[in-house]
Amino acid sequence: MQIDKVVNTIKSESSGFYLLETTNSESISYLEEQILNSFYEKQYEIDTSFIILEPEEKSKFITIDQVRKMKKEFLHTNVLNLSKVIFVREVNYLNINALNGLLKIIEEIPSKTYFIFCSKNLISLPETIISRARVIRDLNSKINFSDFNSMKEDIVRQNQNILEELIHSLINPFIDLKSTDFFEKIKLFNKDQISVCSLIFLKILNYYLRSNLNNKKLYKYLLKLHSDYLTDVDESLRFNTLTNDLISIYFTRLNSNLIKYV
Repeated sequence: MQIDKVVNTIKSESSGFYLLETTNSESISYLEEQILNSFYEKQYEIDTSFIILEPEEKSKFITIDQVRKMKKEFLHTNVLNLSKVIFVREVNYLNINALNGLLKIIEEIPSKTYFIFCSKNLISLPETIISRARVIRDLNSKINFSDFNSMKEDIVRQNQNILEELIHSLINPFIDLKSTDFFEKIKLFNKDQISVCSLIFLKILNYYLRSNLNNKKLYKYLLKLHSDYLTDVDESLRFNTLTNDLISIYFTRLNSNLIKYV
């Protein structure tokens, strides 16, 4: 199940206990990032309302003492009335006593509280835990992170006169598929650098063309966008009128339709 849909589902419910299975550690990191972005706006909100349970230093397991501390100091304090998220990157790090301690908590989860536990393998968990959770298997992020990371590295390496952060600012919205003001971002590229924006656009567009062969509606749209883009850019290059605004329009069209149809 796609991560964006998982996060939207969780947020739409009043509370819950979720077990998410994936063999991809990058998907877990992406899930964590999307939860933070979806539930919170400010860092102080994250600091007070989001907690990660993980083994303490020099320990292999999450202990019952950590569960008790979480319950006492975190779970039943909500001064800001924000959603509280208890996140575990690998549920198998919970020792048996910690699991038993959690059983009592998840029987009556407070409103606006979400236990989100991930694992590469749920098979070793007790049935008493699994039966109380909403289990989601085959968690995925829709994105091949290694492809996008390679894309970033290649473009940065080939264009060392451009700040790395500028290049990343155009690529990252197509990884997390978030609406972005490309006019603000692309105007930071000067006239001599605008061709790099065009290169980035075509690389991203071609990536989504390759990965959406079975999504007929989106694929058809992407093909047309590709054709329109080449026509407009070719004409602009011939007349030396290629502008940041033209590139921004195409980035915006691609981004908004990927958000809609992916």
